Amino acid sequence: MPARIISAVPVPFTLDGSLDLATYDAALATLAPHVGGALVAGTTGEFPALDDDERVELFRRAADLLGAERVIAHLGHGSTRQVLRLADAVAAIGIRRFALLSPYYLPTDDDGVVQFFRALTEAHPQAEVYAYIFPERTGMDVSPATLARVLALPGMVGVKLSGGAAARLPEYAAVLGPGHELYSGDDSTLPAVLASGGSGVVSGLSSAFPETFAALARALDAGSPESDAIQAVVEEIVPLAGSTVARLKAAMSARDGAPWASRMALPAVDDATLKAIRGAVAAHR
Repeated sequence: MPARIISAVPVPFTLDGSLDLATYDAALATLAPHVGGALVAGTTGEFPALDDDERVELFRRAADLLGAERVIAHLGHGSTRQVLRLADAVAAIGIRRFALLSPYYLPTDDDGVVQFFRALTEAHPQAEVYAYIFPERTGMDVSPATLARVLALPGMVGVKLSGGAAARLPEYAAVLGPGHELYSGDDSTLPAVLASGGSGVVSGLSSAFPETFAALARALDAGSPESDAIQAVVEEIVPLAGSTVARLKAAMSARDGAPWASRMALPAVDDATLKAIRGAVAAHR
């Protein structure tokens, strides 16, 4: 069975902008018993602010703590050349599961999208690759028909849908082939994803509330009526602590006391919201 909960792990920085690797390791250790895997250096991981060698170190540490088979390394970059250079480094440390954001910034056409993914699958035929579709962050609307072409490439095993793409879940689910996995980046949608035949959610908030998300997955798989009450908790905490990376990091800080600073220009969390996030963490950990 595919993993129901894959944590989109945020990356902790110290106040001077350095990687806080001790805090990162501790967060992964906390996640390990509760989630099926981790997506590392994705949107929640602020990947545009990371050097390639930093990304590889984060991948390596995640593989050491979770096992390489539970790590999905996000390779998103502005060019195929950069993607393949990073993929080579990731494969050298034993990780075989890759996620790749569709092309971004400069526009392309449907053939350009397919070729972008084909270049990775041909260079690394041993890899299992997930397409990552996030129209608001890429400026690229990858249609269900184009996704079907991408998923037909050898080595493509699934897709993660975020933002507006996640809102079109049934359309994308309709083009999946046998064995393809579908994940939503909307933390609150696990019941709907499973009802559509999808696999689960790639959830940033599960990094701060791993116990809650794990309990929801177990209850849904068991057909337990407890799932309704747990889903209600998820729907309460998602808009509170999961609507921005800054709020997610505030929740992570509430768990372990580390600064969980950012390198990117993120909106501040006001005092009232911060107090509410801390209360939610205390109540649901």
